[in-house]
Amino acid sequence: MGTPPRYRWQPSTADIASRYGLRPSDVVRFDQNTSPFPTDWAPGIVAPLTRHLNEYPAATYLPLRRSIAAYVGAAPENIVAGAGIDEMILLTAKAFGGPGTRAMAAVPTYPLYAIATIGHHGEFVTVPYEDSLTFPYEEVARKAQTSNITWLCVPNNPTGERIPDTYIAEVAGSAGGVVVIDAAYAEFAGDRWSTWVEAYDNLIVLQTLSKAFGLAALRVGYSITSPDIATRLDAARPPGSISSLSEHIARLALNERSRMDRFSTFVVKERERLAGMLSTVGLEPRHSTTNFVLCHIEHGAWDLGHQLMAQGLVVRSYPQDHPLVDYLRITVRSRPDNDRLVETIGLLYPRLVHTDDA
Repeated sequence: MGTPPRYRWQPSTADIASRYGLRPSDVVRFDQNTSPFPTDWAPGIVAPLTRHLNEYPAATYLPLRRSIAAYVGAAPENIVAGAGIDEMILLTAKAFGGPGTRAMAAVPTYPLYAIATIGHHGEFVTVPYEDSLTFPYEEVARKAQTSNITWLCVPNNPTGERIPDTYIAEVAGSAGGVVVIDAAYAEFAGDRWSTWVEAYDNLIVLQTLSKAFGLAALRVGYSITSPDIATRLDAARPPGSISSLSEHIARLALNERSRMDRFSTFVVKERERLAGMLSTVGLEPRHSTTNFVLCHIEHGAWDLGHQLMAQGLVVRSYPQDHPLVDYLRITVRSRPDNDRLVETIGLLYPRLVHTDDA
């Protein structure tokens, strides 16, 4: 029996600072696709809640589900809440996978789909991207017809592109099982999914407060799906995986969405500025509908990533056995952070190119 796949954790900020003799405050995380802006509005909200840490949260999460439902334009019975999209992925694999089942996804994509599927003893089928990182439309549609779970990351992490609505409809309409849309970056792409769930009773849409809402530490995610599928997911859910503090802050954020709207607008505009600057220093950014850009590096992507880390600028690089070994994924951060990154790349990258050509 082979060793099951495991998620590859990135080093912590403290570990990076210690390794390179930096202060933790000097380390900037361009590798986690999270918000660069602190939640200065939250401490005053949290303090009164700490008086009740001796009690369990109400496990139905009905107030949170109501807030999510109002935000996405669905009913509470369409919503299941969990500890981030990660838990929702695991719940989906538990509810619809298992021995004798098959799940599939185009790769490269988020690795937890494979980990969750295999961890619940299902078969995981990969469909590799075609040349020039082109999504394998025909093969995915064909394999979806015989799969119990079809995983679609829309927009896709780590490649950044969004497949067309017409194609999603084709897959959802012909799939042999449930179709899971991981919509972690929905707000940056301008996506709304509630009408899709009404149209396709085999669709599960997963969303999160980690990205556009800037609340990654809360670990709050949710699914939008039919009431029947929601009941099945809910039956697989542990009774209290979201803390009372997380639930309360999440509801406030969902009910007061102006911060999220401002941040999403900033990211979309800054993403294009960052991509343009990266192009001027020799990198090749792909078109993105997320809060990150994936850049092709003609010379020494891995080396450039590690040299940047030594400067406290942590981008996402990929190992030699990964299809994106010649790429770096870069999160859109604040304008000063982005300027610092591009300036540093402009100093480091020409040396790498010269060394490789020598």
